[in-house]
Amino acid sequence: MAFDIHQKVFDRNGELDEKKARQYQDQLLQLFDESSEAQALVDEDIQPGWVSMMIEFGFNYLGVTPAQMTADNLREILFDIFPRKVSAEADEAPGVIRELQAFWQFMQREFHLANAAANLKVLDDKAVRQLKREMNDPANFGIAKSFIMMGQAQGFDMSTEEGINTWMATYNAGIASGVQPRLPLPGEQTPSARQFRNKIKRKMQKESRRRNRN
Repeated sequence: MAFDIHQKVFDRNGELDEKKARQYQDQLLQLFDESSEAQALVDEDIQPGWVSMMIEFGFNYLGVTPAQMTADNLREILFDIFPRKVSAEADEAPGVIRELQAFWQFMQREFHLANAAANLKVLDDKAVRQLKREMNDPANFGIAKSFIMMGQAQGFDMSTEEGINTWMATYNAGIASGVQPRLPLPGEQTPSARQFRNKIKRKMQKESRRRNRN
């Protein structure tokens, strides 16, 4: 059966159907992975993963599928949600934009979507520069991302649970001795230690899936 890019993944109340969404995402990503556009990324040594996150953020934050995603939706994901939620260096911005370009080129060719051309216009050299600025600005970081980026900056391996636990112990000791600035950002409530640890673990799991999907 041919993949239906316009299939519904939300119920009549606007709630995401997790099973349908996962199937939709997996099938679409498989088609993309098999495309000439994705092969070009391999040839350019660009590691995939950002397209998957774009789709997930579209589902979970904006309530849209790729077929429904407008240029404004894409800008919000790129310049607001990515910088807040994804722990990545600003130097990754060119690769992010290039991967998303390839995806929307694929969407335009394969499905003839009207929104593909508008989304491709977003993904230009200006987008690379803006994404770098936003990913470099600590004011854009959510609390989990701030914790991870701070640990990375201090030399901890934040890709493992051991590294996170070591950094958390170091951070807490610094707070207790008064030498470590507190992490919560203005306007954010301080979570409990268990809530914070669980949030970090969920973030690690999502980013691990992004790195290992290929």
